[in-house]
Amino acid sequence: MTIFRRLALLVAALLCLPATALTAEVKTFAVAPFTVHGPEKYQYLGQGVQSMLESRMNWPGHLAPMDKAKAGARLAKSPASESDAKKIAGELGVDYLAYGSVTVSGEQASVDIMVVGRDGKKWPKSLNTKVSELIPAMERTAQALNNEIFKRPASAAAGGKGGEPTSQLNPDFVVNQTTEGAQKTYLNPNFRYAGPADTAGVWRSQSMPIVSRGIAVADFNGDGQNEVAILAQHSVEVFQYKDRQLMPIAKYETAPNFNLLNISTLDINGDGKAEIIVSVSYFKEPRSFILNLEGNKLSELYKDIKLYLNVVPVAPDFNRQLVGSRGEQKEIFVPGVHNVIFSGGQPQLSTRITLPSKANPFNFVFMPEKSGYKVIINDDQDHIVVYTAKGERVAATEEQYCGSAIGLEFDPLMAPMEKPKTDHLWTYYYIPLPMIVANLGQDNRSEVLVSKNISLAAQFFETFRTFSQGEIHSLYWDGVGMNLLWKTRRIKGTVTGYALADIDNDGQKELVVCITTWPGAAGLSARRTIVLAYKLDGSSMSQPGEFGIDQSE
Repeated sequence: MTIFRRLALLVAALLCLPATALTAEVKTFAVAPFTVHGPEKYQYLGQGVQSMLESRMNWPGHLAPMDKAKAGARLAKSPASESDAKKIAGELGVDYLAYGSVTVSGEQASVDIMVVGRDGKKWPKSLNTKVSELIPAMERTAQALNNEIFKRPASAAAGGKGGEPTSQLNPDFVVNQTTEGAQKTYLNPNFRYAGPADTAGVWRSQSMPIVSRGIAVADFNGDGQNEVAILAQHSVEVFQYKDRQLMPIAKYETAPNFNLLNISTLDINGDGKAEIIVSVSYFKEPRSFILNLEGNKLSELYKDIKLYLNVVPVAPDFNRQLVGSRGEQKEIFVPGVHNVIFSGGQPQLSTRITLPSKANPFNFVFMPEKSGYKVIINDDQDHIVVYTAKGERVAATEEQYCGSAIGLEFDPLMAPMEKPKTDHLWTYYYIPLPMIVANLGQDNRSEVLVSKNISLAAQFFETFRTFSQGEIHSLYWDGVGMNLLWKTRRIKGTVTGYALADIDNDGQKELVVCITTWPGAAGLSARRTIVLAYKLDGSSMSQPGEFGIDQSE
């Protein structure tokens, strides 16, 4: 027999072998809903933990989840016992079945996980953690199960391929935390923990001699180009982006006893030009006004509006709408946030929006989901609180976000006719900075952009709210709580406002951040305003131009 004939017979024999003999066998698994012991508001954890564990156990080419549609009623609830679990695994035809329970008591959670093999082997795992830290704890437990049962290397669990760099070294790490170039860019190389701002992909304005309180970017004069409006302590100032600087266009000054709280924009009369809406407190009563830009002059379109006003995308269609509330001296806001219409020459409250009881015009957003939406509230302690569309509270952050230095005095215990003394000890409510809902990753997952101003003193002294540095964080809903997706490098100065807008009119939106410099507690009179703009397309970072490499310097 010649060597060629032997090779031909060998090839024919190999072709006759079943495909599974030529490839590694892929094991299958299923995860049952977890039983939840605790308050009704935590029942969502049953499916949340199920989905999370299923995604972490999935190992392409080695371990695949069973199609839930094929499982049907057999995976509708958690098995009652180990023998029941083994029986279900056999009926489903999977190699492994994971199930368990979550027990919630106060802010603490304990999780019991059991993985049962069809051959009768079992692997129990337990963990105790805070509810807010459940996802990171589950990540670690899932990794331990992967290593123990499936001998899965950590790099595979993290989603790496053949040694290629990934967007995250670990699910607990901040995207682009390092500056070593070992990670791919998520949106912008400046979204890291610390570093200088004078790098490709970020633009910085000139220093301006004002103390800012907010920022808005829109087309105010109808020329098809965006302008920048900065809310200062006692003025509204409009600028145009030109030659890498902000050139002043117009200025509107207010009375010195006006406490300017918030700036927003909306084309309220349909003339193709956005109006500037400013909420004001005047001796503990709302006195808002609306401005329009004509040439180089800001004029009052409406004034002395006895409402607190803001512009928010409202569910279910998420169109930007003007919303408002009446003022109340004891509690600041009359309960209820309403749509605002224009009737009789003045803005008037219309339909009340369905929101949690603590909502006011400045502290809520709607976060779209595939099956509806969540309501996000920034509470009076600067924590992000998540509610379902039905008003059920489901999660809250331990971290504080959106803190500002714009405070309103009130005293809920003061008698109706009582007049406070000059040394009265007031309680303060601080108007939060905006929460911006976006989908920057284009993956149908909503992100909430929030600020995190940092000040040790502000944590201990209620009346001292000056921040020396801050960051912008992107948070997302992971099924259990709000988790960090990315954050900017540390920004030196006080973050006073931010927006997603096309500041340089190149057709692409930027993350625009307004900051006030921090010269120290003894130099507050020397504070100035600077605007930063971060490109959100990593492909343009190395290109010459406005936000790339500045070849003129």
